[in-house]
Amino acid sequence: MVISALLLTVAIGPQDQPVPRAHEVRQIQQGQGGVRAGPPAPAEDVGRAYFLFLEGQSLADADDMPGAIARYRQAIELLGDSGEIRAELANIHARQGNIAEARAEAERALAADDSSRAAHRILGLILASDVQRSAPEDLPMLLPRAIRHLERALADGFEDLAVQLTLAEVYLRDGQHDTAIAQLTDFLQGRPGYPQATMLLIQAYRAAGRTAEADALVAELRGGLDRPASPTRDARQFEDQGRWDEAADAWAAAVADAPENRQYRLRHAAALTNAGRLSEARDRLLEVANDWPGDASAWYLLTQVELRDGQPDAAEGAAMRIVDIDPDDPRGPLALAEVRLRRGNHRGVIAALGERVAAASPDDIESGVYSRMANLLASALVAIDESQQALQTLETALAQAPDDLDLLFSLAATYERTSEFDRAERAFRDLVSADPGHAAGLNYLGYMLAERGRKLDEAVSFITRALAIDADNPAYLDSLGWAYFKQSRFDEALSPLERAASGAPGSSVIQEHLGDLYLQLKRYQEAEAAFGRALAGDRDGIDAETVQQKRARARALGGRD
Repeated sequence: MVISALLLTVAIGPQDQPVPRAHEVRQIQQGQGGVRAGPPAPAEDVGRAYFLFLEGQSLADADDMPGAIARYRQAIELLGDSGEIRAELANIHARQGNIAEARAEAERALAADDSSRAAHRILGLILASDVQRSAPEDLPMLLPRAIRHLERALADGFEDLAVQLTLAEVYLRDGQHDTAIAQLTDFLQGRPGYPQATMLLIQAYRAAGRTAEADALVAELRGGLDRPASPTRDARQFEDQGRWDEAADAWAAAVADAPENRQYRLRHAAALTNAGRLSEARDRLLEVANDWPGDASAWYLLTQVELRDGQPDAAEGAAMRIVDIDPDDPRGPLALAEVRLRRGNHRGVIAALGERVAAASPDDIESGVYSRMANLLASALVAIDESQQALQTLETALAQAPDDLDLLFSLAATYERTSEFDRAERAFRDLVSADPGHAAGLNYLGYMLAERGRKLDEAVSFITRALAIDADNPAYLDSLGWAYFKQSRFDEALSPLERAASGAPGSSVIQEHLGDLYLQLKRYQEAEAAFGRALAGDRDGIDAETVQQKRARARALGGRD
């Protein structure tokens, strides 16, 4: 788990979003975004198209572009035209420099699905490039088209550095100086001193006749050229990329420049923690706690460090320091609950959180602390067989924070664990409707349906959507294989179940599923070995006696009695 600065009251700047690939649209659904003539594609074809789509992505990631293109085209043959798959083809052609093909595929993608962000992005960038090379008389036609596609790529507040800067430049070419200034100013608030954006803003100020502001920015830029690069900017960029060792070193440089800055020192400790450098993180946090004895932030992060290092006693001591500093700080009971949960003390979790969750403040709800506390409390209640109270806790919490999808996921999962399957299904459907890219929700819903042998075609659809987001997740691969197994599609179940078992060798339930499949395929020795791995694994979710009986049966059928 990555340690977040949210609960440390450390401000974090906006993160740059990665370049969107078509699979981030996360929807290839029968009847959505397609222009297939005739009846809808059969559910079996949809499932196979998903699998071909995933294979295409893997091949593209391995730089096998011809193979990826072939898989995508096979998927289109099965599914009919798909905006998402067409956008992925456009992306591949653009990466190879085949601009004419990229343009054609992006246009086909938008003909199939006009909401495809990836297709708007590619087409907008291509048109913006055309603007740079076109004669002045062609610009009145090109500029509005480029702007429309780039704006659609950034709809709903989506961040994409290349598109944002390109759009600002196109606004300038179109004479929309004030619009360009507003966008660039907003951009630079999150990325102060970004050279390309700064130069564009200077141009926009001058074009708008705001020469004083342009001159001031030029003077600021010249002054910055004499200064070394900001270590905090580097540190934030490394954090965004998950490069925690480098982030820690950059924050160390920032602390050396400003040792009195408490936030820098906390960010340094958080980066060290995420890098696994726990001893260093502990030392830095104790120094912060000594210099600012009334600040609970260092003690909360120290709780996380001690838990990660397997030191629950030290973690509880750090949590108690938060309570001593400020009994009203929600991080105190939250940290105590996290320690007690690690120890399996579920009643202790309830004692720490019950009153706080019942009397949550607006600040608790807004900060996200309330959601975490309610989730922990509900988990503890389920563990002591107080499932109805757990459900009541989560339902009340969701009423307080109706947009919190973590709470909705927990509520849906708790419905399922308490055998309220219809309510669980409705809640999971609400979740994936609110966030079509919620991979865990898609997988949970698909597996729940498959396990109960219900709506199996739809189960495959949900699970393959989860795999489109996280293609190598063993749990999701297991779900897909198990859904195929339930459909008696044993040959198709083999690859995902074997990949799942290889990726999670200690998961007993995955090994049992693979053993069941081998048994069905009459591969008895392999079935016996898989059941043996299930018994040697974590034994979570299996009936050990049943698995032992299956292993004995496989051994007998394989002639090894």
